[in-house]
Amino acid sequence: MTTLVWIQREFRVDHAPVIQAALESSDKVILAYFHDESQVIGEANSAWLAQSLLSFKETLKIHSADLWMIEGDFQESLFRLITEQNIQQVYYSYQVGSPFAQMQQTALEVCKGQKVALTPFYTEFLLEPDSMLNKQNRAYLVYTPFYKNFLSKQFQIEALDDVKQYQQQLKLAGLVTLPKAYANLPSTLQNILAQPWAKKILAHWQVGEKAAWQTLQKFIEEEMVDYSSDRDFPAIMATSTLSSYLHYGEISIRAIYFYVQTRVEQGELKADIAQPWLRQLVWKEFARHLLHWFPETEAEPFQKKYLEVKWPYDAYFVNRWQTGQTGIPIIDAGMRELWETGIMHNRVRMLVASFLTKNLNQHWLLGKKWFDNTLLDADPANNVMGWQWVAGCGVDAAPYYRLFNPVTQSQKFDKEGEYIKRWLPELKTLSNKAIHEPWAHKMECEMKRIVLGEHYPKPLVDLKQSREAHLARVNEMKVNRPQMPNNA
Repeated sequence: MTTLVWIQREFRVDHAPVIQAALESSDKVILAYFHDESQVIGEANSAWLAQSLLSFKETLKIHSADLWMIEGDFQESLFRLITEQNIQQVYYSYQVGSPFAQMQQTALEVCKGQKVALTPFYTEFLLEPDSMLNKQNRAYLVYTPFYKNFLSKQFQIEALDDVKQYQQQLKLAGLVTLPKAYANLPSTLQNILAQPWAKKILAHWQVGEKAAWQTLQKFIEEEMVDYSSDRDFPAIMATSTLSSYLHYGEISIRAIYFYVQTRVEQGELKADIAQPWLRQLVWKEFARHLLHWFPETEAEPFQKKYLEVKWPYDAYFVNRWQTGQTGIPIIDAGMRELWETGIMHNRVRMLVASFLTKNLNQHWLLGKKWFDNTLLDADPANNVMGWQWVAGCGVDAAPYYRLFNPVTQSQKFDKEGEYIKRWLPELKTLSNKAIHEPWAHKMECEMKRIVLGEHYPKPLVDLKQSREAHLARVNEMKVNRPQMPNNA
């Protein structure tokens, strides 16, 4: 029997149950990645994707296996491969969100037409969505009860074997002849890697399975002890920076969970130190479960009353926000960090999202799409939940009346202005007091020859006035608004 293992975002050989299962049930196994240019998340995402594919291919070669990389229309490519190679079954790891949901539906249609078995594996989750429902047999809409249920069921999480358990089988599978047409990185991804902006972003990172494990171990040994106290300070390297590795499946969320728990059990790590970070890992799981149950939220608010909110598009506002030219230092620092590195500190992500949706009154979908295009770790579930949470229209969302004040947030979490100075060098001579709101310290700006509107922009909007305008807008929703779903 010939089995196709369809790889979407699981670029690893360790803890890869879909590969292992295929090897155990088949005489011949083909590992293939399909690249359809119409089914990509964004440009920055594609840069890491390209590098990750190359890294994965090299790792497979170490085990005498290889990766088929097939470029073109997904439906046509899958149909052609099934017929040319006489494939009897297709295995894949289930993924949520766009473009994965659409491609998985297409794969189902192709396989049905060819009478080929299509088997999804849910091992990219800690626990399968069907196993994490409330007493009413519905999805959780609030994180705390979801987390409590998770803790009660965590013993059900199945450990995954490392590559040593199936290394010999993988070697034999590597004997499948790889057609020359499928041997190289897709041309569109080659073109992206050649772009100066892609080289600039990737220069900040090590990509691949080995780098993912090194990053995890470094975090545990050097940063995890201070994670709960330092995670909100953008100038401090206190977070794990594993989000991109998790998004591309270069490391398994289950493997991480078992690895950390094992170190706790062996006395190498204290449980009270590990737990705050593990809770955030389960938050990522929560986002994936939500998008599984509510796929429509990629394009519309979960809370339907927000369909009534008016979002008049302002191209100038959006452009200034995208390019880090809003005149609000902490906002601009975050947007420039994103442009330079393909990543942004989580606390700052909330601030820039709040500023766009509430101070500038621009649709959350505009922000989501920009993050999709510029974030290396543009995970569909995290991105949707994050934007809807800040905009107030998602599950377990921040109240509509809550706006993050970027100045007070900046003063609290970047007191010395280190983060701002790193990304806004034009303001580095300002005092720790003035750097958070230079428009309020015009005399100091003049003394240090910083002309607002020339060397650094004046604020796009008045923070107090824009806050009041936002509250006035959302108050309109109180009249004749649709109710929340029954499972809220």
